[in-house]
Amino acid sequence: MKKILITLELLLLVVVLKNNANAQEHGKWVIGHGDLTVDYVGSEWTFSFHYEEEDHDQTLVLDQNSRNTIPDISRFDFLGKAGDPIWILPQISTEGIPFMGFNSNLTAKGIFKQDSMNFHLTTVNAPGDFFIWTSSVNGVEVSMNSADGLGDADVMKFPARGHFHKNLGFSSPGTYLLGFTASGILADSGQTVTSEEYFVKYELNVLSEGEVDMEIAYADGKLGAELLAIAHDEEGDDHGDEDSDDHGDEDEDHHHHDGVEYPVNEVALRVKAGSATLVPSDPAYSFLGQPGDLFYELPQHEEDGLLFFGIAADELEQGIFANDQVQMNLKSVDGAGDVILFATDTFGKPSVIFNSADGISEADAFVTKAGAHAHQSMAFSEAGIYRVGFDISGNLAATGAEVRSEKFELLFEVEEVTVLSEGEVDLEIAYVDGEWGTELLTHGAEEGDDHGDEHGDDHGDDHGDDHGDDHGDDHGDDHGDDHGDDHGDDH
Repeated sequence: MKKILITLELLLLVVVLKNNANAQEHGKWVIGHGDLTVDYVGSEWTFSFHYEEEDHDQTLVLDQNSRNTIPDISRFDFLGKAGDPIWILPQISTEGIPFMGFNSNLTAKGIFKQDSMNFHLTTVNAPGDFFIWTSSVNGVEVSMNSADGLGDADVMKFPARGHFHKNLGFSSPGTYLLGFTASGILADSGQTVTSEEYFVKYELNVLSEGEVDMEIAYADGKLGAELLAIAHDEEGDDHGDEDSDDHGDEDEDHHHHDGVEYPVNEVALRVKAGSATLVPSDPAYSFLGQPGDLFYELPQHEEDGLLFFGIAADELEQGIFANDQVQMNLKSVDGAGDVILFATDTFGKPSVIFNSADGISEADAFVTKAGAHAHQSMAFSEAGIYRVGFDISGNLAATGAEVRSEKFELLFEVEEVTVLSEGEVDLEIAYVDGEWGTELLTHGAEEGDDHGDEHGDDHGDDHGDDHGDDHGDDHGDDHGDDHGDDHGDDH
């Protein structure tokens, strides 16, 4: 085997996800039954997911199949306002939704007093609230509820050699990084033993790549919007630069292929760490910050692996609004930094559509026409979670009366990068077994310059190497033997 190495000295933007739970390789669990196992074996706590006969970390993926509506029943008031959406991993096996259980099959009886362990909710890094509860003929038993803060009450009893299912609820779309610890009182010594924090990741209606358009619509005398995640054919759609004007890449003859429609407030749009770039030295781009400053961009041209965010009025009929124009108005930005919408013309000249850094006013609006479809660059000054509020308005051609939609919010999750500014960083280029590959090696490289820690404050603490090393023993065929009678043939 021959290996060719080339060492390059580079200034690199290196993607370093601050939470160890994010940095690990996670499988995607979208369907079927599996368990979060919590065991105390050989004086050590072990955590893992047992799914499809394997034990490794999982990211649980939920979609609209898990969407429910909070009922107008007083015992469910803890979930929020009646009529609001909530996404649930149910306590019973349901087609199209992951069936997640809890298991302590390897914890021998007699180790803990009363053969019982405690499972504590200790961290919630998420755009919404998280709940665990059980419903039965005896009523509702709430085990965990982050809506009222975290405390001693957010605990779930775990029996030795037990297996059970509960309802897990999520109040908002987005990425949930949840930290848990386990504890128990040893039967022989009375000593309380507590685990390190273990993190579980859930993704709920998170869109992270491909084309997603905000569709403007007018029906029954009302303006509104929805999100459309578009599945292209192999040829793709052409939003090319030849259609560009001051509002970016625009195509008035854009035709949709198959797509999935979402209410605007029921999706999280992920801005990947790979979108990070630096403010250029050209003074025309000073609205983005100082030259060399880091920012995150969803570009107006399509790039593999990133979201391609557009604003479309394809379905809006001509002749309804004066000059066939409607506009999307920026109303609020609640997030880690500033949000900027801008377009770049054929010759590289930018035009700013709105910039929350200079305040929000009536001038912060994107004007489009019936039948049009456009893409612009959307920039974020910091990593973190953003809720960006808009409404849609236009004047009727027949009467001149203004029509305005209700305010709605788009949720953006901007992943963080860290700049390695000191030490040696080598890009190794290798040719092995007839294939080229690359590998990035750091030799004492350190995080350092102005782009460093300020971008990570909202992403939780660095949990180091504790997160994944003790995921434990092979549960093999023993995993299902003692699961109890309650679940019948669901397994």
